[in-house]
Amino acid sequence: MTRTRYWLLSLFFLWPLLAGADDLALRPDHPDEYVVVRGDTLWDISGRFLEKPWYWPKLWGVNPQISNPHLIYPGDRLRLVMTADGPRLIRDGGGGPDRLSPQVRSSAIDTAIPPIPFKHVQAFLEEAVVLRSNQPSDFAYVAAAADEHLTVGAGGRVYARQTSAETGQMLDIYRIGDPYFDPETGEALGYAALFIGQGKVQRSGDPATLAVIKARREVLAGDVLIPTDDRPMQASYLPHAPSSEVRGHIISVVDGVSQIGQYSVVALSRGRRDGLELGHVLQVRQIQQPIDDPVARQRVQPPSEPAGAVIVFRLFERVSYALVMRASRPMHVLDEVTPP
Repeated sequence: MTRTRYWLLSLFFLWPLLAGADDLALRPDHPDEYVVVRGDTLWDISGRFLEKPWYWPKLWGVNPQISNPHLIYPGDRLRLVMTADGPRLIRDGGGGPDRLSPQVRSSAIDTAIPPIPFKHVQAFLEEAVVLRSNQPSDFAYVAAAADEHLTVGAGGRVYARQTSAETGQMLDIYRIGDPYFDPETGEALGYAALFIGQGKVQRSGDPATLAVIKARREVLAGDVLIPTDDRPMQASYLPHAPSSEVRGHIISVVDGVSQIGQYSVVALSRGRRDGLELGHVLQVRQIQQPIDDPVARQRVQPPSEPAGAVIVFRLFERVSYALVMRASRPMHVLDEVTPP
């Protein structure tokens, strides 16, 4: 089972009720019922009913018919009901919340409705790294190709320095990329790392001999080595609003495009040290261009405008990666992120 699969299955069992009834504001155009279709996510379904879809655990969690959202499958009919605690979703056909009988569902858990579209972030969950330095000498690193090759792909070998890895240990290979800066302070937050591939230590020592098992790109001298982390991904992921006033900026977008839309992956200028957590939902506010006031003869900065919402799915000390879940207008690098 891959790390991503383990992580995905584990998170379905963690649905604490973090939202209050006041947060469960229904959309004016919400349906009374909805039939789940393939390709839906829990965010999508809740967004059909709620103004703030990240509060879906409260919408689903207390209902005994949907005690765990991983039990929602394509074809299930969901019905909105009002209770003393606010709106709730129930699944029709279960006999009502007070008349449940044992049922067995034989569908594979892979077909269950996921919380967000993981296909857009799967590679990042396994491979995204932010490095603390741009100097290869601060890490274990590839010193040279073996066997008189200039570059190496899968099946080749390289010599590694400054590694204490033992024979048989797996190492991820990265190339140091562009720096991340805080646009407000100018502080260097880290360096993006490009995933190159994986190697297996054939002989330990200095230099060690590394067999390249997988290569997305050619391995070059100066690429850095990080022990492969085979531990399960953290399973405490749950979309929720920050409890503190975390404010930052979008500092990069994958693929280098200038405009950002739904399901784009962005880097944020805030991380673990700033109080961000996995699953935090942040509002994106579009920074407007300054305007010239001809009367006062001043250049004025208009207020930022709400542009969408992102969810943090990969967390580092000073930087995080987030997936754009909602885009009401174009977003750009340097736009603000704030609590929703």
